[in-house]
Amino acid sequence: MSAGIVLPGADATAGRLDRLEAENLYLRTLLSRATSHADAESERSRRLGRIVESERSAIRLEAERFAAERLVAEESVATFRRDLADGAARLADAEELNAQLRASEEFTRRILWTTTDFVKVLDLDGRLITVSENGPAVLGATNFAGLIGRCWADFWTCPESRAGVLAALHAARLGRPSRFQAMLDGVGSGAGTTTWWDIAVTPIDGADGRPERILAVSRDITELKQTEARQTLLMQELAHRMKNTLALIQAVAAQTLRNAGSLEAAGEALAARLLALAQAHDVLLQGSFASASLTALVDGAVALHGDGVPGRFRVTGPDLTLGPRHGMTLALMLHELGTNAAKYGALSSAAGHVAITWAVSDAEAAGGEPAAAPGVDEAPEGPRLRFRWEEVGGPTVTPPTRTGFGSRLIARSLAHSFGGTVRLSYPPTGAVLTIEAPLDAVAVDPAGAARGA
Repeated sequence: MSAGIVLPGADATAGRLDRLEAENLYLRTLLSRATSHADAESERSRRLGRIVESERSAIRLEAERFAAERLVAEESVATFRRDLADGAARLADAEELNAQLRASEEFTRRILWTTTDFVKVLDLDGRLITVSENGPAVLGATNFAGLIGRCWADFWTCPESRAGVLAALHAARLGRPSRFQAMLDGVGSGAGTTTWWDIAVTPIDGADGRPERILAVSRDITELKQTEARQTLLMQELAHRMKNTLALIQAVAAQTLRNAGSLEAAGEALAARLLALAQAHDVLLQGSFASASLTALVDGAVALHGDGVPGRFRVTGPDLTLGPRHGMTLALMLHELGTNAAKYGALSSAAGHVAITWAVSDAEAAGGEPAAAPGVDEAPEGPRLRFRWEEVGGPTVTPPTRTGFGSRLIARSLAHSFGGTVRLSYPPTGAVLTIEAPLDAVAVDPAGAARGA
């Protein structure tokens, strides 16, 4: 086998050939094995390539699928984000609308809770669903639960008012609004009293355009009604006063014309007496024709007959408020006394004057009971008004020989009007008139007179 071995002859050559053949065979065997191994490796490589290619295809497909899924996911995320943004915007709008609704509801609640009107929402049967805060106080309930579900018409006991409420509810059910005034007998905070209400009833339409609720708003007009009643009473009283005044003017005119020496003298006397009545009316007007100030009446006579000369009248006395009948009679009497004093008495002389005094005293302090007025059996008890007209410093006077208008006025009207005693005397120093009457019969409370008492 080794090249270094030397064999003799042919045997040596044959031996080399055999060895070479064996080596070739071994080499061919090795080559065959190497070729088979190479073919197996090549097949294995092809199989691995196919596997790798298959895996690559699968990976590409997976990558493409993943890419598609990712694209879809991204689009979904974008859509979700858009939806989320839209939802957030809608939520913000909804929250803003809710806030506005809450603010509107709160504003409406404050209106209902602060209004002085009585606001009610009723069902179509006229039962209370909700009322404003003043509802329990108006309808006499302790709380809202005591009102809800009750029939509104049941609270109106006055037949006319209840009929008005029922008629308004019927009109509202037909879709017609109405307005009326009704009287609520003493319930709630006005228990024991009567209140007046101006009521507006309006139907509340539903989605179908037909009434589904009724709104009633009541406003308290009690003070307005009381004012109207007082005005009516004052107008009636004024009409009565005017009739009395016209009757007095008629009597004065008849007496003046009956005793006047001429038409001219009658006109002058009547004009002066009407002026005195007009001044008395001015005083009465200050008391709304319900009273007259005694001081103002005396001041009117002083201004008319004093000729602006200081000291012609000396007036002393507290201010009292007389009734309208007493004021008119006294004003006319002061005019007659002033006229006679200017013609024949103290005011006809520059040195003369008239003292007018009055005071309030108890009957026991009078020093004896005065003579009763015609038709009066005995003097009443209590404070009495004493009024005195006294002329001083004039010419000597004598009692008149005939009874004139002034004397008849004093003898009849004063005694009858004041309900006391009236004395007119003519001492030489001048005429003196004294009036004594119960204070309660002639004086009034100024506050009561202002109220129409």
